[in-house]
Amino acid sequence: MRKKLLSSKINFLILVSIVPSILFFSGCTQQPTGTGKNAVSIQNFAFNPSTLTVVNGTAVTWTNNDNVGHTITSTSGLFHSGTLSQGQTFSYTFTIPGTYNYTCSIHPSMRGTIIVQ
Repeated sequence: MRKKLLSSKINFLILVSIVPSILFFSGCTQQPTGTGKNAVSIQNFAFNPSTLTVVNGTAVTWTNNDNVGHTITSTSGLFHSGTLSQGQTFSYTFTIPGTYNYTCSIHPSMRGTIIVQ
């Protein structure tokens, strides 16, 4: 009985040691929503960066940092965010390699491109 209890305690300690490490290291490769290399900022009536290159399967997140509404609208009709107020985000996962042009349907002079490799 004592061996079984000791074995259970050891297994518990191993589990408690390993799980946080797994969670920590798995989180190291993820980007928080709206930041990082897979993000586009909307500010001063412009998409920044205006061209973004990502790998196939990547979710791109746009964040409206202007105090007016904007949209993210694919010129081919593939995606449309609806109007985003200041601080709101929109994400789209690109699953087919290619070049995707988009605009703000409210402010058509705002243009951007996502290149999926």
